[in-house]
Amino acid sequence: MNPNLLIVDDDPLILELITGELEQFGYNMFTAGSGREAMSIFQTTPIHLALLDYSLPDVCGENLFRRLRAQKPDILVMFLTGNPNLETAVSLMKSGVNDYLTKPFSLKQLSAHVRAIFETNGAAREVIRHEYKPDPISWFPGGYSFGNSKAMREVDAQIRNLPRYPDTTVLLTGPTGTGKSVVARRIHELTWGNKAPFVEIDCSTIPRDLCESELFGHEKGSFTGALRSKQGLFEAAANGTAFLDEIGELDLSLQAKFLRVLEARQFKRVGCERTIPMSARVIAATNQSLPGLVREGRFREDLYFRLNVVELWMPPLRERREDMLILARQFLNYYARRYEKELTGFTVEAVDYLQNCDFPGNIRELRNMIERAVISTNTSLIQLADLVSLNRSEQRLQHPTDAPASGAPLTLSKTNGQTSAETGTLNLATLERQKLFEALASANGNKSKAATMVGLSRTAFHRRLQKYQQAQ
Repeated sequence: MNPNLLIVDDDPLILELITGELEQFGYNMFTAGSGREAMSIFQTTPIHLALLDYSLPDVCGENLFRRLRAQKPDILVMFLTGNPNLETAVSLMKSGVNDYLTKPFSLKQLSAHVRAIFETNGAAREVIRHEYKPDPISWFPGGYSFGNSKAMREVDAQIRNLPRYPDTTVLLTGPTGTGKSVVARRIHELTWGNKAPFVEIDCSTIPRDLCESELFGHEKGSFTGALRSKQGLFEAAANGTAFLDEIGELDLSLQAKFLRVLEARQFKRVGCERTIPMSARVIAATNQSLPGLVREGRFREDLYFRLNVVELWMPPLRERREDMLILARQFLNYYARRYEKELTGFTVEAVDYLQNCDFPGNIRELRNMIERAVISTNTSLIQLADLVSLNRSEQRLQHPTDAPASGAPLTLSKTNGQTSAETGTLNLATLERQKLFEALASANGNKSKAATMVGLSRTAFHRRLQKYQQAQ
């Protein structure tokens, strides 16, 4: 079954051009000129990927995105926008948007992005085709390795032992963004290769009243809106892997039913009395402390023990800094190919910057930073300026205020050569350097434009920039 694509844009010419381009790749195309028209189509047609204009005549594209996801959590979404605003892009990607393309774009770019979305969302592609197909990408876009730190070598050694026990339940724990879904795919790949499906579900994104159907499936007419029978996670996973991300968010009433599935290795669809055997390996992941949730009465103790047969802890990126550059280079190679850019690596200053970042968002934050740097750069090497402004945008999202943790006011010092977290001091040279690099990044490398932004002549801007680059 070929994927169904819905394009939502109030420009008829754009609808016509995109439809003509993507139809030749076998996609079934549907078009809408407004949010209301889009929802009408969505109610009657199973849409797999929605291409949304950010500014629509009757609704904000972001609001339409939320409505679509609320009704179909696994729908893939790409935004098409004429407003190249970095903070908007960051906000959308954090909300779960799969991709973001700024107008004007070429039809070749668009088709490449659409293909990349399907290639990097293997579980969604399985639902679309209703059958398992080998995933041409390994266990992440570009197939990144775990790294070479001692902690990750130990994780890898444990993973390589798991194919001997294909029925064993695995619990993946660790902070958000540390690569738990990557590890789940790696376990599946080592166990089954491309001979069985890998199907995943995010327990935190599924509406409570639909969660039972998503896990166990349902029969036609079993509840209002059940217009056709549907396989659930455990049935779709067949003899492969069922991956439940954010397991700590699973409703207590469903935890009891999930426990019975793990113990009896069988289940029933909603509205059906027929028992279906469950032969998939179950992998669960969480960034929460399940023992803590057990103490709070929010997670069943018996389910925790049943899941915790093999536990793998994914450490935060700050605890394995030797892996940062390995991962950064792999992300650079992947996104350079994806966006058709000729990039050869990072400058020395950029490498130093990456290795000294804490990355509270872990691998996900690093990946997003590299992707945005690839998009913004106009040189063959990723510069420090390509990273600095982007990381400050990320920090503003995570920490709305820049006040020191101690509550001390931020002051300027002409003598202290470094920023002090304890006193909240920042020297003038450091502040000026940050402003210059931020302006250069905002101007996409255009020094004349950057100089105007900070109120300097181009010559003065170049001279000061050169001074800070030589001082690195």
